[in-house]
Amino acid sequence: MSFHIKDEAERCLNCKKPLCRQGCPIQTPIPTMIGMLKEGKLQEAGEMLFENNPMSLVCSLVCDHEKQCEGNCVLGKKGNSVYVSTIEHY
Repeated sequence: MSFHIKDEAERCLNCKKPLCRQGCPIQTPIPTMIGMLKEGKLQEAGEMLFENNPMSLVCSLVCDHEKQCEGNCVLGKKGNSVYVSTIEHY
């Protein structure tokens, strides 16, 4: 696993009411995906994303993350949000 991706995943606060997910038009379970990645369950995370949205690969490439999940991240209020797009592409 890329060191940068793991560091980025560690920045997630695992919010009780994840605004990142609320900002996603298809309600991708972003905190769950990040948690699985942190546990080294990359295959399971990919399967979960595919089950949520069979077009997840295409959507991850064309989605405007900055206005949706990343734009709603709590960390983005005072600094840089978690770069969900980078994690999702991994």
